[in-house]
Amino acid sequence: MQVRPRENSDLPECVRALREVHESDGYPDRWPDDPDAWLTPTEADAAWVADDANYIVGHALLVRRDDALWVSRLFVRPSGRGLAVGASLLNRIRDHADGRTLMLDVIEHSGAAIALYERTGWSLVDRRPAGWIMADGTRPMERIYVAA
Repeated sequence: MQVRPRENSDLPECVRALREVHESDGYPDRWPDDPDAWLTPTEADAAWVADDANYIVGHALLVRRDDALWVSRLFVRPSGRGLAVGASLLNRIRDHADGRTLMLDVIEHSGAAIALYERTGWSLVDRRPAGWIMADGTRPMERIYVAA
């Protein structure tokens, strides 16, 4: 498996991977009207894929927000779990950040993601109600992490 910059030609496979994650884990909470656009926000700084023999098993990107870089759209296909795909993507993100502040947010019921972040050295700095409502009408609690 290699982590490499995402190319435009990767988007169809990234959307298929995202669909698998959405169906198995409910991420994202609401399926986007335009998944390609959701994976390519205008505030994106960089994006990567985890590629295993031309099969995309993971995805992550960074967005610029509040004088920091925020990890976003991080997901790993169910078939790629347990293979350090998420940790590899996070390591690549840290290399790219080159000393800039790295942040991420995750909703509290995302236990596997929280375990990954804490296992890979991210520090919890805040816990607060999210600024958005889930499809079921509830406002989730989100945890804010900073890279150590």
